[in-house]
This record gives sequence, structure tokens and C-alpha cells, in this order.
Amino acid sequence: MTTGRPTYDDTAIGRRTYDGTAPGHPVHDDTATGTRPTEPCVEGWLVDLRAAEHAWDDEVRRGELSAEEVRRAERFRSPAAAVTYVRARSTVRRVLARRLGEHPATVRIAAAPGGRPALPDHPLWHVSWSRSAEVLLVAVRRGAPVGVDVEVMRPVPSPAKVLRTVYPHTPVLADLGEPEAFFSAWTLLEAAVKATGRGLARGGRDVRLYRPPGARRCALAGIRDAGTAPWCGRTDQFELPSAGRGAPSPWVMTAVVTRGRTAPDVRLNTWRLPETEPPPDTAPGAGVPCAERAPTVPYEPNTTGPQGHFTDPARNDKNGRR
Repeated sequence: MTTGRPTYDDTAIGRRTYDGTAPGHPVHDDTATGTRPTEPCVEGWLVDLRAAEHAWDDEVRRGELSAEEVRRAERFRSPAAAVTYVRARSTVRRVLARRLGEHPATVRIAAAPGGRPALPDHPLWHVSWSRSAEVLLVAVRRGAPVGVDVEVMRPVPSPAKVLRTVYPHTPVLADLGEPEAFFSAWTLLEAAVKATGRGLARGGRDVRLYRPPGARRCALAGIRDAGTAPWCGRTDQFELPSAGRGAPSPWVMTAVVTRGRTAPDVRLNTWRLPETEPPPDTAPGAGVPCAERAPTVPYEPNTTGPQGHFTDPARNDKNGRR
């Protein structure tokens, strides 16, 4: 159980903001202080798949994939796209191996009805991942479904029109002209339909988003016809580590949706890779108590991409679209 204000990682590379005003220390909701619920937390990893400091060994990475994943990698026409795919899938496997006490190559990943990933050998564990360009977000949770989305933020022509193609309630969200407003809505929508396993085409209209007065981001109000247990969501905004040569660093928007009455307790590891070995003193499949894991990125209260993303699946790896 965690009490008081959530903690966060001061050592993580890159800046993050939560209220859209300024980078630095996050802004918290004063009503969120005090004892927090003892619900299992979500562990996430946000990874730059092109970061040179990771010293990628792509042959080793390929050896961690399943036979079907290797065949899929070989079907890419672009060698660079194949490398990104291999790195993304091996990272997903390393995250799972770390949680489950297995080798990355032995983790079985199946597709549940609707396309949501499932772990046949560990039915109590749930996983979701999303890739936008070369940025990957992976999250795992024990005991409850989870859905995530990540998007590289960029100007989007006619954002309300784009969102309305999958979300008929777009008018209630007011002006979506700012990328922060649009991508908070889009990532929450994607994360929600992946958590339920319905997909955008079938489940988009069941998601309920809202825009608090004066807020720069949208928030999750609930998911219709998705069981009696409530759903909760959060969004976070991160600046990628500098690419050098004076180039501006892009920002990404992330969203996490899972079961719970309050904001999901997400422990997000930013711009680093998971260790290949499970944490010490951890029995296979047992996981680690939430309070003992990596630093937490605080929840943003409910005051709260390239354009080709919406039509070019080769640039994205969404776990609801297998």
C-alpha cells in the first residue's frame, strides 16, 4: 500500500508534463493524497527503439521471437522497418519474461477473441503494447485487463473529423485543434478498446470521453456494456531524449486504461530497457509487489503523431491489430 503523494523518477531521461503548462515537477490533484487503494499496479516500459545507447544486438533479438514473428519480420520490404519490428517484439517478450520468470523466447503469446493478446500459460497476467514510429509502450498487469496506446505528437489536419470516424461523440470534447487535446482523446480511445478487446471499429462508440472545463486534455468517463466493474484511465506526456544536431525533440502522448475505481497506479520505466533476468527473489510468475518495483510516474487527475499514422499501419504496431 502506498500513502501520500505518488513518487516519480527524477533520474529518467527526458522531461514530462502533466498539465500542459511547463515541464518539471508534476502537478498533483490535492484530493488524491492519503491512503491509496491496494489494487495491483500496472508496470510499463516506454522505449526508444532507435536509441544508440541501448547497444542493440539485433541477431540476439531476432532469436527471442517466435517462428511466426520471425516470418512476419521477413515479410517487411524495408530493412529498417524489419529491425524496428524485431526490436519491438523482443522488448515485449523481455518485459513479459521479467515478470513471469521465463526466457523471452519461451513466453507464449496468443490472440484472444477480438485480437487482444493473451498469455495461455499465465492466465492471470495481462499485457498490452503500442508502437508509434520508433517509440514502444508495453504494460503488464496481474488480475485485470489493461490497454495502452502511445502516439508521437504532431499537428493533425481536421482533428475532429479524424476522431469522428471512430468516435461519434466527438462534439462533446469541444475544440481539438491543439495536439495535446486531440492525442489525449485518441490514445485513451485506443487504450480503452484494447483493454476491452473490442477494437476501434466495434468498440469505439462504447467508450465515453469527456473534457473538463478549462482542461487541455480529455479524460475517460467509462466504457459502456463492459461489465459491472469500473474502468479508469490516465494520460501522460513525455519528451523523447534529444536526437542531437540541434534537432527539436518530439513529444509522445501515452494512455493506460484498466479496471479500477481510481486512477491506475502505473510504474513506468522511461527510456530504458528491461533487464533480461527477473528481479531477485521472485518466484516464476509471482511478480513483485507494487511498492518494490521501479519508480512511479504520477497519475494526472481528470483535469485532464506523422499524419500517415491513421492510414499507414507499417509505422505502428498496435496489439489489437494482429
